Parts: sequence; structure tokens; C-alpha cells
Amino acid sequence: MVSIPPPDPSGAMGSGTVTPAATTSLGRLRRRMLAGLLLIMPFVVTFWIVMSIYSALEGYIISPAARLVVQLVEGRSGGVALPPWFVHFGAPVLGVIGVAVLLLLFGTIARSGLLSLFDRVLLQVPVIKVIHGAVSRVFRFLQGQSSLPEFKRAVLVAFPHPGMRVPAFVTASCRDVSSQKTILCVYVPTTPIPTSGYMILIPEEEVTELDWGLDETIEAVVSFGITAPTHVRYYRSNPAHPPPPSDSGS
Repeated sequence: MVSIPPPDPSGAMGSGTVTPAATTSLGRLRRRMLAGLLLIMPFVVTFWIVMSIYSALEGYIISPAARLVVQLVEGRSGGVALPPWFVHFGAPVLGVIGVAVLLLLFGTIARSGLLSLFDRVLLQVPVIKVIHGAVSRVFRFLQGQSSLPEFKRAVLVAFPHPGMRVPAFVTASCRDVSSQKTILCVYVPTTPIPTSGYMILIPEEEVTELDWGLDETIEAVVSFGITAPTHVRYYRSNPAHPPPPSDSGS
């Protein structure tokens, strides 16, 4: 008679333990899912940015232009109802063409003296001159008509808490009236849309010069840090550390 040993309570059946093969399979599955996520993230972020820009254009330019086209056509047709295809497709296309023609016209005006005359008129209005002057300076810099060399200077600043640093761009500088120290105006971009961020004032001695280029810094911000360069100057060249305590008195 053959004796059958009792079942081992520590066996795999009903014990709830995970075998090494199962652990390896789960790890491989997680790695593949992470690789797939990293593969589609650039497309997802690009699609999101493009859709955000299109939504803004549709809300502020395309839809108003399409409504204007529909109103003009209805007025000339004596109030006759327009076909749906024209309202939903034809009018937006005509509106976009009309906006493009206006942009070409404004571009021609920008190369003439009329733009300077219009700027001088707006700069005489008490409230509008402040807003228009600041916005005009920014767009003149983006068009290459104004030289602001410090704008392309990338630095690291302690933000939002001490102990952590984020990349930022120096946009201007000023001087403190009491200490005569140089105060930097820096722009801290946010991920993944670098056009939204924070403008902070910080003493020049508290920033660290970043050895990344402007394109490298922007790419690192947009890509959640995935495309960040392999080396970074995180600490200042001469950090102000207190000297170690002396053992002579012990």
C-alpha cells in the first residue's frame, strides 16, 4: 500500500505566494507598458498643444469671422436661409481666407510708416499706453527688432521652495535702492506649456548660471525633463558653505 503524503500548506495552490516566473512576467509587462507610454507621449502632447491653439483660434478668430461672413451673405441675399453646408463649412473657410488677407494687409502696413504713427497715437492715451507699450516691446523682441541679450540667459533659481531649483530665463535687471544689489527679473516656465509661468524677482547672487542653451532648456521643460542634457551646472562655482568646526578646543 502506497502512502500519500499530506498536502503541503506552504505550496503554491491556495498559499497566495507569487512564483519567480510570475514576478518576471509582471515586471516585463510593466516595462512594456512604460515603453508604450513613453512612445505615445510626444504625440499626445503635440496633439494637445495643437488642439489648444486651434480652440483658441476657433473661439477668437474663425467663429467670429464665419458669423460675419454669414451675416454679410444673408444681408445680400435678402434674408434667404443659407444651406447648412455653407454655414458650417463654407463660411469658416471664407472667414479664414479673409483673416489671412487682413494679416497680409497688416504686414504691408507694418513695413510702412503708418504703424509708427498708430503707435504714437496709442501711446498718448493714459491707460492704454502702459499696456500697449509693454506688449509692443515683447512682440518687437520676438520679431527680432529689439535686442535684449539677457533674455536668452538661462539660470537656475530656488523655486517654489528652498532646496529645489528650476530652470528660468532672465528677462530684465534692476537695482535695489537700499543695497544697490542687482535684482534679476526671471521668467519661470511651466511644464508642458512653457508660455505659462511665473515672473519673479531674485538677487543676482542667488541664481546659478545654467550651462544649457535656450533650445535645450525649452525642450527639457516641454518633455517633462526626458530630453534634459546629461550634464548640468547645478551648484555655483564658489558655494558659500560655513567652515567646519575646529577641533583645537576639544
